[in-house]
Amino acid sequence: MSPIRKYTAKGDDCDATVDFRVVFQQRHNELDISRLASHLLPKKGRFGLVDYEKIFCSDHKTGPDIFDVRGIDRNSGALIIVRPDQYVAAIMPLTDWTGVCKFFDGFMIEQS
Repeated sequence: MSPIRKYTAKGDDCDATVDFRVVFQQRHNELDISRLASHLLPKKGRFGLVDYEKIFCSDHKTGPDIFDVRGIDRNSGALIIVRPDQYVAAIMPLTDWTGVCKFFDGFMIEQS
């Protein structure tokens, strides 16, 4: 089960406990948001408005490329878990779902 579902209280927004973001390699005008998974465009709050602030694209014009700066392999990507105090708690491959679940199981309390 997803840590988001497992540790978020029923009725809370999907990111009330675990907040997530994604950084794509494409330029923003090359990204087709209609093809993204629904959890990247969640409907939240009282009015069910779409949260577009979970999706970011690497800055190809003015800034340093986040993939180059952080040494992230463009083919395999990375999952970075950052605590609320901005401490990087874990960096894992996107394919290590078991490791991600074990990480959160180590300190979170399952919601019913």
